Amino acid sequence: MKNNKILYGLIFVVSLIVTNTIVFVTTKEFTVAKWINIAFLNLAIIILLVFSIMSDKKEYSFMSYFRLPIVATYSIVTFILSALFIAFNLKSVAITIVVQILCLGLFVIIMSLNTMSNNVAKENMKTDKNNYNKISDMSKKIEIILETVKDRDVYKKIEKAYDDIKNARVNVQSDTAEIDDEIWQSIEMIENDIRNNDTNKIDDQVTKIHNLTIQRNRM
Repeated sequence: MKNNKILYGLIFVVSLIVTNTIVFVTTKEFTVAKWINIAFLNLAIIILLVFSIMSDKKEYSFMSYFRLPIVATYSIVTFILSALFIAFNLKSVAITIVVQILCLGLFVIIMSLNTMSNNVAKENMKTDKNNYNKISDMSKKIEIILETVKDRDVYKKIEKAYDDIKNARVNVQSDTAEIDDEIWQSIEMIENDIRNNDTNKIDDQVTKIHNLTIQRNRM
C-alpha cells in the first residue's frame, strides 16, 4: 500500500511536470481562456490520480469498479478538450467556461448519483450479510440439536425445521428481527424438549418455525 502511494505520487508529479512543460514551452501567448484551459488540463490529471490513490484504500474498493469509467471518461475528455483549446489558441472565455463547467457539472452529477447508488448497494449488502449470518447461526444451532437426537422420527421432524431455516431468504426487504427472535425461541424450546426427553411439543414448534419462515420469506 505504501509503495503504491509512492508510485502514484511519482506518476502525479511527473505527469504534471511533463504536461505543463509542454504547454508553457509551446505557448507564446497566454490569454484568460488559455489559463482557464491550463487549469482544467491540470485538474483532469489531478482528479484521475487522486481517485487512483483513493481506490487503493479498502473503504473505496467496493466503489472503484463502478466509478473508474466515470472518472476516466471525464479526465480524458477534459484533457483532450483543454489540449485542443490551447493548441488552437481559443480566445473566447465564454466558450471555454461553458464547455469546461458543463463537463465538470455533468461529472459531479453523475458521480453524486453513483455515490448514492453505491451507498444503497452497500447497505443492502450489509443487510444481506447480517441476514445470512442469522440464518447460518440458526441452522448451525439445529445441526447441533440433531446430533443429540437418536429417535429417527423425531430427527425427521426437526430436520424439516432445519430445511426451512436453511432455505430461508437472505435478501428480504423488511426488518425480520421480531420473527427471527420467535424462531430462536422455538429452536430453544426444541432443544429443551430434547434435553428433557419430552418430544410431544416438537411438532408444534416445527410447524411454528415453518410458518414463521414462510412469513419471513414474504417480507
